[in-house]
Amino acid sequence: MSKVTIDFDEELLKDFHIKDESVIRHIFELGLTQLKIDQVLRLYRQGGMSIGYAAQLAGIPKQEMFREARVRGIEPSFSEQTLREELGMDQQ
Repeated sequence: MSKVTIDFDEELLKDFHIKDESVIRHIFELGLTQLKIDQVLRLYRQGGMSIGYAAQLAGIPKQEMFREARVRGIEPSFSEQTLREELGMDQQ
């Protein structure tokens, strides 16, 4: 595990009474996950990868990546294979 020391404006946390290091760690991890999602969706938008691969790189399930894409105004395209997988028809 890496240890990171950061300085930040305390104004950001003025409404939160955070004293537990695990809460701060969780906030940091959420931020990093969102940064990863933003980066891979930028690549996805440029046509550099599939939505499934983007999800894999971001470390989240494919369904969550679909939701994240839509929240950012990206409508993922579906290949016939992806559609079959999503509908559970690929297991025949």
